[in-house]
Amino acid sequence: MKVYLAIVAIVAGLALANGAVSGAGTCSVDKGTCTSLFSGFPHVQSDLSKYTKQMLDKSFDFLLLSKVFDVHNMDRPGFEKLFRKTSDKAWDDTIELIKYQAQRGASESLGWETNGVIVHEVAGLMQNNETSSLQLALEYEKILATEAHRIHKKISHADSNKHYDPDVAHFLDEKLIEYQSETIRKLAGYITNLNNIVNEANTKSLGVQLFDDFLDKAE
Repeated sequence: MKVYLAIVAIVAGLALANGAVSGAGTCSVDKGTCTSLFSGFPHVQSDLSKYTKQMLDKSFDFLLLSKVFDVHNMDRPGFEKLFRKTSDKAWDDTIELIKYQAQRGASESLGWETNGVIVHEVAGLMQNNETSSLQLALEYEKILATEAHRIHKKISHADSNKHYDPDVAHFLDEKLIEYQSETIRKLAGYITNLNNIVNEANTKSLGVQLFDDFLDKAE
């Protein structure tokens, strides 16, 4: 009898809470509609799904870019290592995004959705130079970082208290945004240093080789 009364009390409390919190969703055991969706997550669910596909694309794109610099092509092990590392990090981020969405009650179906940055340009790098590849990588990082900031804003107080979800914001900060900011700063520094090297016509070839050696050790 006590257990029955306890269940009735919990159900009554749940009904009151559900009426008090708009957008929290409903739960029906009989109809199999109970999920872990709550708070502001549904407001950015489609954004995170799209972002997951973009991150997967990034992993494949940078894997392709790393092959441009392998021993069979330009033979720049430092650049190859940098872009392979970027590809691996994007792959790990894709997994983290999928796991987080599952934790929050969403399912993810991955498909090809190009970011439109590398796919149309990477083939031309064989006839281009190392600076262009870094500029391409920097632009790619900025695009995804800007999108992460946009999603963060959608579930923060900056956009609307109605959809505020501190858990999503924390995930984006910890898993993506902090790393992206540091990577953008690093790539911008690499580009500045490499530009100074290639502007010295007499020592350009040696300078680029030494810069590649530096990347091989630094990355």
